Amino acid sequence: MELEIKTDQIKILEDFFQGLSTMDQRRIFLAGFRKASRPLIAAARAGAPQRTGKLRKSIGSVEVPGEIAILVGAKLSGAHKGWHAHFIENGTAERFRRKKGGAPTGRMTATHFFENAYNATEQEVFSNIEKEWHQEIDRFIIRTNKKFKK
Repeated sequence: MELEIKTDQIKILEDFFQGLSTMDQRRIFLAGFRKASRPLIAAARAGAPQRTGKLRKSIGSVEVPGEIAILVGAKLSGAHKGWHAHFIENGTAERFRRKKGGAPTGRMTATHFFENAYNATEQEVFSNIEKEWHQEIDRFIIRTNKKFKK
């Protein structure tokens, strides 16, 4: 069995992409990154401990302002603030109260739920990035053509 891959269309897409404005390039990259990171977000939500469910609901992706990048993790905005995720991921040392005679409040053991999700989905995410990037360029071309046909 012989396999032949034609890269003509990929070169055309990349040339088209280079001709776009920086804002459109950023929009395409971010959409591709978001779609490629979906397996990581799903795995992190599945592995997160569920006491109240707020941590699971807060896991998602956020655009980095002014850069072509996204952050994946517990978001600090909205109704489901997951600001305590780093305590659950990394654990804490034994803690004591400042008042009440230094009574112990306990320690939190590390679960490494996000690290485990990352290790499980790393190859899938990185293999999806280029595919999603090319699909987003195609979608951008289709949307642009629809605007000009009206």
